[in-house]
Amino acid sequence: MKKIKLLLLLTVLFSIKLTAQTYRIDSTNISFENKLRPCFEVNYDADPKTVKKAWSKFLDKKYKIKTKGIGLLTDKDLISARDVTIGSISDKRMDMYAIITDISGGSNMKYFMSFGYDFFIGPDNYSKEFEGMKTLLNDFSVEFLNKYYGDETSRILKQIKHYERDIKKDNKSIKKNVRKSRKASSAEATGLEARNNTHNGDISNTQEKINALQHKLEDIKVKQGGITRN
Repeated sequence: MKKIKLLLLLTVLFSIKLTAQTYRIDSTNISFENKLRPCFEVNYDADPKTVKKAWSKFLDKKYKIKTKGIGLLTDKDLISARDVTIGSISDKRMDMYAIITDISGGSNMKYFMSFGYDFFIGPDNYSKEFEGMKTLLNDFSVEFLNKYYGDETSRILKQIKHYERDIKKDNKSIKKNVRKSRKASSAEATGLEARNNTHNGDISNTQEKINALQHKLEDIKVKQGGITRN
């Protein structure tokens, strides 16, 4: 009975851990050049173009690797780099690929590498190198997501301040109209009251937008806390 309770507790804790993770790296396969190739797969909240640019910048900054497929006039699903060296993976020259596509609510990335034609790195034939690839993808994911959610937080806070200024303007207009109505005729007072009703409606709508953004900030905070290496 104690063993069953312990197993149930471990299952619950494991489920909580998975739920708390902001990203999850899985080992899978991808069809490339008419064959299934081993790869790592991960989903992000960011749109594909944002991920592609971040991936390209990361490889350039950390490994001085120039990628093809994303640029000023280019935006392809396949981001590649040929004949590169990454000491943490292998001392041999390699080709690296990432296919980044749009999915509901974000993007999907499949990342794979080879030692040239038809020698693709996988868990069965090059297990050490495959683990090195995962380490690199973890490095990218942690760095990218921390920046992405930080930028999203800044953007949302700016938008909230903008909405708060709008509410302040509406409240100022309401007070001004109330003062005017005290000295206005009945018809003018009715018109001023109608304007204030419009302002109050605008305030309610704007406050709803602020509440929605604050909810997003709470979600982002949870996701930032869940950025852990796989």
